[in-house]
Amino acid sequence: MKMSLDNYDGLTDPREHVQNVHSSLESIIQDSDSMCMIFPTTFKGSVRAWYNNLKPNSIEGFSNPHTKLVAHFSTSITAKKNFKKLFSVMQQEDKTTQVYLKRFNEEMLKMQ
Repeated sequence: MKMSLDNYDGLTDPREHVQNVHSSLESIIQDSDSMCMIFPTTFKGSVRAWYNNLKPNSIEGFSNPHTKLVAHFSTSITAKKNFKKLFSVMQQEDKTTQVYLKRFNEEMLKMQ
């Protein structure tokens, strides 16, 4: 079975990357040592450089590298939006209700 994991470049939410990798791997790999070995293969660019510069023997199990990744790339974590922002989504005079509802739903999805 061929599996493809997205490479992480540090520009998006690291928690999403960890979750995607974990959910992709957990169905076929049960031990954390193997998951820990595969996890860095999903890094590219500055993330790979960061990982390669970690102190030797500083990784202990799968939860450790993903905790370090999230902490280091925390500036890329998507900020939660406040539900009060939904009150600012108004129907524009020249737009249909369908267009308004679409825009409202898009904003609503950003809240989650």
